[in-house]
Amino acid sequence: MSAINPLGASGATTQGSSAASIGGLTQNNFLQLLVAQMQNQDPLNPMSSNQFLQEMASFTEVIDLGQLQQLTQNLVNNEVASQGLQLLGRTVTAIDPSSGQSVSGTVSQLTMQNGQPMLTIGTAQLPVSSVVTVQ
Repeated sequence: MSAINPLGASGATTQGSSAASIGGLTQNNFLQLLVAQMQNQDPLNPMSSNQFLQEMASFTEVIDLGQLQQLTQNLVNNEVASQGLQLLGRTVTAIDPSSGQSVSGTVSQLTMQNGQPMLTIGTAQLPVSSVVTVQ
């Protein structure tokens, strides 16, 4: 199962009929494996209905886990964005991840970039997760 990124970490995931992925196995991969297994089974000893139902249940579980992972990531992103909104108008100190320099000032804006909430402090745009102090 994929790890959930910590608050403020970038980790946008995509989900669709072929993009929900658990441990590198996508829904399409799983379905292709199931179809290949059915096509190549021994006609004199076909897959039992119990085996088929178990594999379909596994397929459903893969889909559900992918959806759960996406919903959890959405909740984390919403929480971080909410934290960012609470910082509007406040004086903060943050560490610029690209330079390692400390940036202090009043938060004037909150924007989303690639699913990550970014604070505007003066002319710098920094992730909410880089804030170290709030006044």
